[in-house]
Amino acid sequence: MTPSIVNLVMRAGSTHPGDSRVRYVDLYTFDDLDLSTIDALIVSSDCDQIFLERRRERLTAFASSGGRIAVMGHVVTDFLEGIALWHKLQFSGPKDLAISVGESHPVWEGVDAAELTTRKGVSGFYARGYPQKLPSGAVVTTRIGRDQLPLDYVYPLGDGYVLVHSGNDLTGWQGDADTSSRMTPQLFDWLVSR
Repeated sequence: MTPSIVNLVMRAGSTHPGDSRVRYVDLYTFDDLDLSTIDALIVSSDCDQIFLERRRERLTAFASSGGRIAVMGHVVTDFLEGIALWHKLQFSGPKDLAISVGESHPVWEGVDAAELTTRKGVSGFYARGYPQKLPSGAVVTTRIGRDQLPLDYVYPLGDGYVLVHSGNDLTGWQGDADTSSRMTPQLFDWLVSR
């Protein structure tokens, strides 16, 4: 059986990069999904977190039973057990938004942090904030700013894992002409690996 990733989005009819493992599904149909047929979920950065918070038990149970969830964007509600809330970074220039590598992880393998720091000549596309109060067992995969604050992290939740990126969707770099384009296929690979 082909692995199945569901990317929860607010505009399911929009066009997305193709990967046979990924279905783009309107967030508000989440209650109708048969999670037993899904290996992983991606929560896009534009998703309604109040809606997700009301489904916290279902999301947590999915991960706890061995599923993987990738969360994109600024987490402002506690919609998943253990998830850290986002805090805006105080910055005055590019060095305050510099991305650096943390602990090794397959999603960022071979990705040059400098290409995440500056995109199309502008710093800050990748992230402009960081998570506070990381969950127990979290592995920090990237850091931000002069103080090397935690940025991207992965933590165990029961028998599964949650990956959190506190910025624009990692899938947004797929078409870039540098090493950052590796993140999307590597994210999909990691979500279905066991």
